[in-house]
Amino acid sequence: MMVSSVPIIDLFLQFLLAVVFGGAAISKLRNADEFHGVVRNFRLLPERVDGAFAIALPWVELVVAASLLTGFALHVGGAAAGTLLVIFAVAIAINIARGRTEIDCGCFRQGMRQRLSWALVTRNVVLSAGAFWLAAQPAWSRPASAYDFIIAALAAAAVILIYLCANELTGLRQLPLSERKIAKEGTVT
Repeated sequence: MMVSSVPIIDLFLQFLLAVVFGGAAISKLRNADEFHGVVRNFRLLPERVDGAFAIALPWVELVVAASLLTGFALHVGGAAAGTLLVIFAVAIAINIARGRTEIDCGCFRQGMRQRLSWALVTRNVVLSAGAFWLAAQPAWSRPASAYDFIIAALAAAAVILIYLCANELTGLRQLPLSERKIAKEGTVT
């Protein structure tokens, strides 16, 4: 029996993953030297190829984002996204197992370091499941409507906004107390 997919679910995953890969690629391209340092810091590639990897990865991520956003070669784009996310999860897990949780994951270059954690591994595994879902999907059971596009885009934007806010709050929580400004009762800071 052939299982068909509902357009709104696939569109949500397409928009979500396209923004994740596009945002990651753009931030890596804007901070190429810093990202090269992150790649080197993972200590998984020989030094002679880590520079080429750091240069190529953002462009691959942009192509994946474009495929997901446009739906062109969606099965290939979904499979590539899923594979990249699994590779990232494995790379993070290897460094966690080595006890190297203080290094930056290199996911997004938003100015605040994101330390390695099992939560990042879980995030990448969940996102990879969505990407592989897209790669394996048959034709939709009904055509997509404008409503599907709007709701899927808004849902993806909401998920991304919630994730980014939670990420920033986690980063702030990791700052030493001496770097936090704490208002005392009766004083203005």
